Amino acid sequence: MNFPELEVIDDLVAEDWWAYVTAKGEERVTRVSIGRPRTAPEAMGGGWYCPIKIDDFTHKVLCLGGVGPVDALANAMRIAKAFEDSVGGVSPGAKQPTGERF
Repeated sequence: MNFPELEVIDDLVAEDWWAYVTAKGEERVTRVSIGRPRTAPEAMGGGWYCPIKIDDFTHKVLCLGGVGPVDALANAMRIAKAFEDSVGGVSPGAKQPTGERF
């Protein structure tokens, strides 16, 4: 299945800032944005997709597919879990960095 290429997530389900420490020992805060699952147009093969973007990890909006809306959301959450695992854990609910515009 092909899914749309999105520049932004315009219908957020959840957004949070996660703090973590890099492998080099630097403290970082990154934004995690998850969109509402949507049906894909028939011209793109149908099905469902859920957009997710994790700054400093996905670098763009990814659209994860599924056979239904919950499956698509679960697949997007796997990306969030992969990020958490890759940095060795995160602290959700961190304060948004000052001076950054999103």
